[in-house]
Amino acid sequence: PKWGASGRRIEFTIDVSFTAKPASDDPKILDRMVKDNFGGISSDIYRLEIRSPNGCARLRGGFDRMKCYESGWRVDSGRNNGRSTIRCHIFTDGTDEGQYGDIFIPPGSLHFSIPCFGKSAKNLSQKDAPVTVRQFGWHTGWRREESRMVGTCRALKIEDAKRRDKY
Repeated sequence: PKWGASGRRIEFTIDVSFTAKPASDDPKILDRMVKDNFGGISSDIYRLEIRSPNGCARLRGGFDRMKCYESGWRVDSGRNNGRSTIRCHIFTDGTDEGQYGDIFIPPGSLHFSIPCFGKSAKNLSQKDAPVTVRQFGWHTGWRREESRMVGTCRALKIEDAKRRDKY
């Protein structure tokens, strides 16, 4: 069987705050950031605070949870165009293999790439954005760390999210 062949998905909700606190004093946060904006300009890295109760993401409508830890975010922009993207990661304990059938969330960093307007976390796109994990692979003929898509996310303001998710 292949991972995710059942078509099942793990939906979860996590409340975060994009702070203006620099993460330059935390090497773990800096090391976990994806380094893939080679042709563009990246902002400094700031702290992404977990605001969910007990620092946990809510899974299955609040019946399960997954521990998450303070992480980091930055703004990436192209040199010649007005496109900007918030890149952030959330370090998690993941979910147990087998608990949700043939899918699970691996422990480690989940990486999010959310389009934004005006190079600001205050103006995030509400369209689906990719969620990836970093893994070593041979798919290009070279053994290197690659981003592998594991799902999508949608950014909502806390007030809007609370209306949708009562937990």
